Amino acid sequence: MIKKLIFVAILGVLAGNLFSQEVLPYSTDKILIFIEPFEDQGPDHSQSWLNKGLPGFLKTSLSETDNVYPYLIPDFDASLIDRPHRLQDMIWKSVFKREIDPAYESYLILGSYSYLEGQISIRMELLSLKSTRRIARFEQTLGYTKLLSWKEALGDWILAQLNLIDEPGISYSDEKTLDNGVAPMPGVPIKDQMYEIFNQKQRKETEDLQRKYEQQSMMKLGTQLEALWHDIAYDPYLAEIFDIHTLRLQYEPDSVLVNFKVSYRINPRILDEIEHFSRTRSGHVEKTESFEEHSFMDLGYIDADFTKQIAGGDWRIVPIITMGMDSSPGKRVFYHSFPRPIESPGEHYYNQGEFKQLLMAIPGVDALRIFAQEVQQVYEYSIVVGYDEIKQLDKIQVKFVAEEDLAKKL
Repeated sequence: MIKKLIFVAILGVLAGNLFSQEVLPYSTDKILIFIEPFEDQGPDHSQSWLNKGLPGFLKTSLSETDNVYPYLIPDFDASLIDRPHRLQDMIWKSVFKREIDPAYESYLILGSYSYLEGQISIRMELLSLKSTRRIARFEQTLGYTKLLSWKEALGDWILAQLNLIDEPGISYSDEKTLDNGVAPMPGVPIKDQMYEIFNQKQRKETEDLQRKYEQQSMMKLGTQLEALWHDIAYDPYLAEIFDIHTLRLQYEPDSVLVNFKVSYRINPRILDEIEHFSRTRSGHVEKTESFEEHSFMDLGYIDADFTKQIAGGDWRIVPIITMGMDSSPGKRVFYHSFPRPIESPGEHYYNQGEFKQLLMAIPGVDALRIFAQEVQQVYEYSIVVGYDEIKQLDKIQVKFVAEEDLAKKL
């Protein structure tokens, strides 16, 4: 058994190294399945051959099904999951050396494994490549010596999720069990499960935008541009709270200094949308350029009323950071109002001044130039509060509002 397993391992590794140009199936009714190398997440890395061996198993199994074409691909940057257009473009160029043909139905397999004391745990995710929305999730632990008996079963699980065969007779977890679309994950902290719910929401929003974008494909350029801008300008940023510290003040024993940081960055989905728009409208739009960690795109003629709307800047988004429950009368609020100062709503509200926009649009006579800063910005927030108030202020959250609506939202 061990000799046979080693032989299959060699075949799997050899298959995993074949990242040469593939031939695209002629008919668009073929299903394309792209498989990344599996990530080794275990403490014992003695079975590193599985990194490419498991994808090799899957390719061999899936190749036996008519109309299904599996391809092994390199391990792309995980952050590209939030940029489906760019990821799909890179995969097609890597495999077929050509531009994307959206007529094909295509999927992506992401996987990981861990090996410890003769047991191997295998995890897989099946994603729609067009939106990177997760369709199903697989997780199972088995004895290492039983791995060969699972060679077909792993491929059958994928085919079952695509409704190409009946459900295989193996135990796995998928996303059909809870109303919120997230499967229970035994042993995973509730915090991580909440992150998963959030990620699923983000991916659903990405898919909805993709659908809208496809519906807009026949519009005139000006109408397309305006729809694009409304899609990206009113939900541009992501925020992350980190580095939270508290310090008891010696000179004020009943007071505590609370300090934390918030990083802001452009939602990767937006950068993806801008690049995709620029590429698909190359006859009307100047190519996207990059300089000093910025990128810009010149878009063609736009409507005069739309130009006036952009020039007014009412679309600009600013953050509001709150400490404490929304219903708490003693909550603390940090906000950014520059260059439009507003009157402070009360003593627990703190104006932090200018928030430097990471996404900007500058209209010209016959063009709109979009600037996007791809690096994150970090702001630090500090406040002194009473020691007895700490428990009431332990919930810190960030929300974004239109700058013109800031006064009404405080």
